[in-house]
Parts: sequence; C-alpha cells; structure tokens
Amino acid sequence: MIYNNQNNLDLMQKFRKTGHFPHACLFYGEKGSGRKTLAEYFAKTLLCTGNSAPCGECSACRKLTKHVHPDFISVEHSGKLQGFSVETIRSVCRNAISAPNESNYKIYLFSDCDNISISAQNTLLKLTEEPPKHVVLLFTAVSKEAFLETMLSRMMQIPVNPCTPENCRNALLAKNFPPEKVSQAVQATGGTSVGMALQWLNSPEMQEISRQVKELTIALAKRQPYAVFQLLYQYEKSRPHVEMLLSLLLRQIRDALALKYQNQNAETIPIQLLGCETSSAALLSKYATTGKLFRMENAIDNAQNALQANVSLKLLLSALGGALLYKN
Repeated sequence: MIYNNQNNLDLMQKFRKTGHFPHACLFYGEKGSGRKTLAEYFAKTLLCTGNSAPCGECSACRKLTKHVHPDFISVEHSGKLQGFSVETIRSVCRNAISAPNESNYKIYLFSDCDNISISAQNTLLKLTEEPPKHVVLLFTAVSKEAFLETMLSRMMQIPVNPCTPENCRNALLAKNFPPEKVSQAVQATGGTSVGMALQWLNSPEMQEISRQVKELTIALAKRQPYAVFQLLYQYEKSRPHVEMLLSLLLRQIRDALALKYQNQNAETIPIQLLGCETSSAALLSKYATTGKLFRMENAIDNAQNALQANVSLKLLLSALGGALLYKN
C-alpha cells in the first residue's frame, strides 16, 4: 500500500496510458517514506501485461513482487561508503546495451543513492543522457543534493510525500499489531514513516534508543554536560545505532523549533510533531533560544555528514556533544 502519494500514482498511470515517460527518474524523500515502493510501482506499470496496470496478477507483476523479474535489476551497493563503485556502474552500462529478456523495457534501480560518488555519477552520465530506448533508470535518495546538477538535469525528480500519522496507524493495525503498541510506535517515530514505525515495533534496540533520545533531550534542556556525554558515549561502538540516534534527535530539535515558533506567534493552528517524545521537546523549546536550536540542528547535520564520511565514532560523538552544549 502506498499512502499520501495519489498524485504520484496518477502520474505513473498517465505514463502508462500515453506511452510517454522519462527514462530516468529520481524518487526522493525521507527514509521510510516509500521511495523504493513507489519506484517499484513505476516499474510494475511499465512491465505489467494485464489490462489495468499494475494488475498484480500477471506473470510480470508476480515476478516483480518476488523480485525475480529478469528485466528489473536492483543494482547492488559497492565501495567503502556503500555507494556505487565506478566498476559497478561500468558493468551496468555494458549490460544495458543488451535487449530485455521478456518485456519491452529493462529497468535498473539504484536505491539509497545518498553516498553515490562524483566519479560514479560521471561514469553514469552518458547512459542517463542517452539511454537505449529499452532502458529505464530509477534512483532513490533522501535528498536531491546527493546528485550533480548535470545528473539532475537528465532525470525527472519526483518528491515522495511522507504518510500521515493516521496512515501509519492504519497500516500497522492492518498488520495485526496490538493497538497499544501501534500508538507507541506512531508517537515514538512521528508517524510519517510506516517503515520506521515497523522497525521500532520489531526492534527492542530502537525502542531503547528512542527512550534515550528523550533523556538526551532533557539533559540538553537542563544543560547537564555529564549526562549528555554519558548518553552519547554509549553509542561509540555501533555506527547504525548512531545513525538512528541522530535521526531521532534531529526530529526532537525540529519539534522544539516548531513549538517555539507556535508559542512566539500565538499560533492556534495545530502543528504536526515528528519527534519521539513531545514533553521533552517542549522542555527544550522552553529553555533554548531559537538561535541555539538552529545551531543544534546544524550540529546534528554535521554529525550525519561525518558519519557518512566514516569518521571515528568517538571523535564524532565528542564533537557533537560539544556543539550541542555550546552556549553561544
């Protein structure tokens, strides 16, 4: 099920009906928003042999659902940062020349392109600009900024809308999770990503991280350096856990900014909060200035970039703690 993206689904149907569609597309949006699901839906609309695409019943649709269709190639990540190595791109370019196996198109999916290198993009540039008529290139990323302007100019850019908390709740209930657990998952993850909420439900580790993010937010609000560094240093052994910590903490900071804006402007329109714990975000909003919150947001952004650059976790967390606590 694809939520809150009816405009994009309609666009895919228009491509199918008219036969006119871009041969390179970028689906971008936050993690868990359904970028890959929407890209695969596009592939199904092109490869489906039923009358109403995607029908879900024809041989092509069934193979795509099982990820065994010979003309839908999910390009594997390679290289130090799990991007795509130049050799991997060259292999794709060589393979793209050959005709499809059993359909009219050969579709390549480059998922999670946030670490795609400049050299890889330059190697891919000619194929993106002048692909064979049977080739379709699909990319997914959190942000368009991962790509060179020369690449962006050669692909259709499709923003993927996050789902609403109500969408998220309904999706989780449909999977037979207990209502109480569903409510906890929606609150802990903001309810904008079914994927993230599912991860929270299935991962005690993520549940613990969200609890500690609440404690970290309170420690920042009360300016407790020892507590801040004690919480951060627990993560110096696990890069995936640091990634999750930064993602959830960033949501808390942005909630604090939203609450401060609401209070300063006597805003009566309800705002959608995305963090993992509202009361701690409200406390941070009360004690931190707007400028300080923006600097915290920038500190987390810098830490996320350092994480992708494979910087030492201990150094990263030390720098992050200092930046979050910096008074000016």
